[in-house]
Amino acid sequence: MESLLLRLIAVTPRYPVSVRYVLTLGLVGITFTAKLLLFDVLDSYPLLLFIPAVFLASVIFDHGSGVLATMASAIMAAAYFMPPPATSAIVPLIVFLGTGLLIAGVTETLRKTLDKLSQAKSHSDVLLQELAHRTRNDLATIISLLRLQARSDSNPAVQAAIASAVARVDVVAKVHDRLRVANSDLVDLAPYVERLCGSLADFHRGVRPIAIEVHCDSISVRSSQAGSVGLIVNELVTNAFKYAFPEGQAGVVVVDIRANDRQVVIMVRDDGIGCPSELKSGLGTRLINLLTAQMNGSMTRNRLPRGCEVRVVVSVDG
Repeated sequence: MESLLLRLIAVTPRYPVSVRYVLTLGLVGITFTAKLLLFDVLDSYPLLLFIPAVFLASVIFDHGSGVLATMASAIMAAAYFMPPPATSAIVPLIVFLGTGLLIAGVTETLRKTLDKLSQAKSHSDVLLQELAHRTRNDLATIISLLRLQARSDSNPAVQAAIASAVARVDVVAKVHDRLRVANSDLVDLAPYVERLCGSLADFHRGVRPIAIEVHCDSISVRSSQAGSVGLIVNELVTNAFKYAFPEGQAGVVVVDIRANDRQVVIMVRDDGIGCPSELKSGLGTRLINLLTAQMNGSMTRNRLPRGCEVRVVVSVDG
């Protein structure tokens, strides 16, 4: 009921003034007919049935229609339903007129307020789109500068560290790409993760015969949470490509992301050499632990008959 009223109030009258006033008088006429049919029941309340007509005219049309409905209703009620003497009807008519004008005024105020809110929202949407566009351009510039820095340094360790930084910045950039496409603060994880994993496979695989499979539910989360999920997937997939398949070994990396109530379950498994006996506390692992803790989650590793599976569970509110 509330949403219906807000929808009616928010609608800007599209009809000419004359049409709105004719429809308003028709609405009052319908109320007059209903009053005649219910005269025995509402004999003691000659003005009661006209209040909904005033309210509907104010909501559906505009302030002037509400005022017209109030005046027409008062005239009809005084002429046909008010018992003599005429002086006894003055106070009820004044109260009714005041109530009707108040309804028309309040409704018009609500309509103008909703119109201003709608304009403000449209303006903020444009600003957010512009901000997202500029942020995406800034991230692209950062990625380009990092790649230039990597090319200018002959140290393989430095190049590998810069390449990891580029991959992490690219995760955030892809979130902004999804925001620009969706035109919303919510990101659908499925296309985002599929594109992310495709880029990671192309970057890390090289000429090795390693395939990547992605299975992801259609899950909408806030952009900040999508970025965190993307970084977790980035680190897990990167680790699998780096350590699970030594010496050109072939294999498959599977990324499986499922929704579980208010949680997202991220599973990355491979059919490589298995989980390491000792977990290295590198930057990637620390980053996963930090992001998991921020999202009130947990991480577990399971040794498979062939390969390793990492399961991360995080809480979301998208």
